[in-house]
Amino acid sequence: MLKNRFLFYCLFAVLGIIAISCNKEPDLIGLDLLPPGERLNIDFTDTSTLVAYTLKEDSLRTDELSVNLLGSISDPVFGTTTASIYTQYRLSKNNVSFGENAVADSMVLTLTYTGAYGDSLASKTIRVYELADTLNFDTSYYSNHTIPTLPELIGEATFVPNLKKADSVNGNYMPPHMRVVLTQAFANKIITADTNTLINNKNFQEIFKGLFITSEPSTSPGTGSVLYLNLLDAVSRLKLYYHNDTDTTSIDFPIGSLSARFNHYNHNDYTGADPSLLQQFNGDTLPGNQRVFVQAMAGAKVKLRIPYLKALAANKRIAVNEAILIVSVEDTSGIYVVPGQLALKKITESGTLTSLPDEAEGSTFLDGRSRSGKEYRFRVTRYIQNRLLNPEEPDFGLMMFAFGSSLSSNRVTLSGPGATDRKMRLLIYYTLVD
Repeated sequence: MLKNRFLFYCLFAVLGIIAISCNKEPDLIGLDLLPPGERLNIDFTDTSTLVAYTLKEDSLRTDELSVNLLGSISDPVFGTTTASIYTQYRLSKNNVSFGENAVADSMVLTLTYTGAYGDSLASKTIRVYELADTLNFDTSYYSNHTIPTLPELIGEATFVPNLKKADSVNGNYMPPHMRVVLTQAFANKIITADTNTLINNKNFQEIFKGLFITSEPSTSPGTGSVLYLNLLDAVSRLKLYYHNDTDTTSIDFPIGSLSARFNHYNHNDYTGADPSLLQQFNGDTLPGNQRVFVQAMAGAKVKLRIPYLKALAANKRIAVNEAILIVSVEDTSGIYVVPGQLALKKITESGTLTSLPDEAEGSTFLDGRSRSGKEYRFRVTRYIQNRLLNPEEPDFGLMMFAFGSSLSSNRVTLSGPGATDRKMRLLIYYTLVD
């Protein structure tokens, strides 16, 4: 008899999950709107103890991404973060020849914009250096990785990014982009390269190893921005203007998808950051009860535990109809747009992250998307049900972080489980089987 009851309980739970997954919107299915007498024996709790605190992200893999980040933000909450780029550039063809008595007129680095984060109207200073060591396309590079550079500055530009207007160069349309004029010495170095260097990209990149493109750090709180750049666009290139005995012309050195490239993020030890954030980084988990922090660019993430969940099913069997983790944004003001989506993963015994069982229902089931910049919701029904079915199985908690953290700049301050207003909470709708 007990076995039959248990099978019924499992079947009920599965049917409940399937029914929930058919809904397009990841809301509470209106269960909280029904009077208690009309809930068909469905009980509800939102008092499960949550423990949350902020951790510092070690690093993230950032090589060969679709977007590269460049700039600096002085954030009153997170301190100063600077995003830089290491990248190769290439010959546009083999066996390049500049002609007889070639003379370099000028050389310009252009990089195509796709957007910006922070105060995009603020002036910024970009600096360019040559790499002293080779990049390898087959190597995995992380956000804390550095490559040695030559000491000479080969380019510098101070400007306000023009992200909206189409640019015209010599009467030709170009998408919005930044321009850095490189030094005459660097242009001469390329135009005087020997024939063997210019025969193919393998030889060329042994001499011209790549560029380090960085930003002057922002120092005044609330200033600065990070530019989003498309290095795969044809306009993202070095262009050499030159003349020889017979012609005045130019040649491109593209970046493109075949060039090794990666983002480097420097958080400057979070100097000047919010004291609560620094306390949590230093191992004091208590301030996380009031507020926690998420920052992309390999910044901050949140560890979350539900330590007493098994008490909900003590001496009884429960079928979870719906479980929703609600995380509220503490501050929605200012120029710092919150992440469009947060990710939630399960922590394994080894400390790695793995998908929650709820993700098997499809990309929108777990959710985590921003709701008007004020709140995030995660449907964790299967995760909670599994924990209740296996109360003795070790659980190492959950990790919450910015979705696409390696190629975005967004950050957010979130209300903790003990916050006075709009605290972090777990809503569980369930049915007693026995």
